[in-house]
Amino acid sequence: MAAPTGYGPRRDAGNRWNRLYFDGDEKQYELWETKFLGHMRLLGLKDTLLSQTAPRADDEDVANKNEEAYAELIQYLDDKSLSLVMRDATDDGRKALQILRAYYAGKGKPRVISLYTELTSLQKTANESVTDYIIRAETAITALRNAEETLTH
Repeated sequence: MAAPTGYGPRRDAGNRWNRLYFDGDEKQYELWETKFLGHMRLLGLKDTLLSQTAPRADDEDVANKNEEAYAELIQYLDDKSLSLVMRDATDDGRKALQILRAYYAGKGKPRVISLYTELTSLQKTANESVTDYIIRAETAITALRNAEETLTH
């Protein structure tokens, strides 16, 4: 339920807000973005975020939707993530999402090295199921592929 003033994060769908909140854990970014884009689809704002072209100056409806997308996005970010976008992408949901992607799912050398290190040192913990272990491995592999790294057997 929304706050009486109408401002603040939407909490009307049970536990949806908790599932959509991003806590800054880069390992969870891809999963979070998928859930968040689903949420934005329900609001009719997903295409605004994913559009490859910048809105025309005379297209007020597109500009308003981009501002709405930004306002919705920032409700679900931790302080670190918010600080990444609040100055360089104010009221620009498309640009804010691009900044988050570059930071948390980027293709830079430090991130790629970190992912390779994570993958090569992966060990199953005693209280972890094989399924969870495989999911962790697949998550690292997917992140490397998304960073355009070629993996061989």
